[in-house]
Amino acid sequence: MRILLIAPQPFFAQRGTPINVRQMAQTLSEAGHEVHLATYPMGEAVEMPNLFIHRALSIPGVRTVPIGFSWRKVALDATLALRVWTLLAGARFDVVHAVEESVFFALPVARLRGIPVIYDLDSWLSDQLAYAGRVKSPVLLNLLRRMERAVLLRSRLAITVSASLSDAVRALHPGVLVAQIEDCPIEEALRAPDPARVTSLRESFGLGDRRAIVYTGNLESYQGIELLLPAFAQVASARGDAVLVLVGGSPAQIDAVRARVAALGMDADRVVLTGQRPASEMPEWMAMGTMLVSPRLHGGNTPLKLFSYMWSAVPIVATNLSTHTQVLDAHSAVLCEPTPEEMAIAILAVLDEPARFASRGANARARVARDYSREAFRRKLLAAYETFAPAVRSSVATSM
Repeated sequence: MRILLIAPQPFFAQRGTPINVRQMAQTLSEAGHEVHLATYPMGEAVEMPNLFIHRALSIPGVRTVPIGFSWRKVALDATLALRVWTLLAGARFDVVHAVEESVFFALPVARLRGIPVIYDLDSWLSDQLAYAGRVKSPVLLNLLRRMERAVLLRSRLAITVSASLSDAVRALHPGVLVAQIEDCPIEEALRAPDPARVTSLRESFGLGDRRAIVYTGNLESYQGIELLLPAFAQVASARGDAVLVLVGGSPAQIDAVRARVAALGMDADRVVLTGQRPASEMPEWMAMGTMLVSPRLHGGNTPLKLFSYMWSAVPIVATNLSTHTQVLDAHSAVLCEPTPEEMAIAILAVLDEPARFASRGANARARVARDYSREAFRRKLLAAYETFAPAVRSSVATSM
């Protein structure tokens, strides 16, 4: 098939959705499909067979785009829409695969051309804007939800990443065809950690022999950093050998965390902020942890990093919310209620008896190998695309 894949993000960038898009493009291209990726003007170069990248026009002065809603993203979406419309007007595609908000500008033109559309959603855009506080008007949120329902009704297939999102999609449109395709560990995380590099990183960031509580990912509010910091403040007062390591974050977010650490009365060296680090280092950062933490507070989708956490076999402490419990349970993680007190109790339990919780790390790895491997991802994605194959074969035969 000839596929137009639309990704309204920088490509490639080391963050959730672009990583998922890269995995989809690689899977489809390796299966012999011709993938045309329409994306933002910025991002690292990626080369793979059968992949053709079409970048939107750059906007003077706009070189980066933050995660979540911003006016920069709105402007970039407008230039991407023009690129997509040009592609749809000038070439024939068998399928349009629209990621997140790109469905709003891609679907009307695709339907005019008679091209089926896949709506690929990690979460509801209306929910993202609501819990991030970006849109507070009930009228605007209701309008956005009606738009989401409208594009869902007109899409041939919806791709979701979690059971809760699949249920929500079916509740909104009981007749929609849903393919639930969970993420998998990123390719870089599958490598065995190098002990020498672990030692080098510990020395570089002054960790010494302290026991590391490791978090990886961005420092956006929905990730629960505001829950993790006061929880660790309680841990720090009880255990002098513990250090919190936050791997990721923009300079502005790091400054905000430093200010919060000071406000909580902690010494600056108790919370190590590494900034953004290359994905190639993730096995070492996770391996140095006595535990890995995911304090996420919002969102129904499972964070991409959780699958890499599970593969590392390091014990996981996570909030007892559906974002985690869709793939974790009490046998594969330490689940706690989303309060600083309960998270502190869970962290201290692992620090006090690490051997007791080692089996949960092993169980998590076994589960991700069985249910959320790269092969499982490939199998589910290609099965979803097979639903279009009869119509494509019929169209080709008619054309011939």
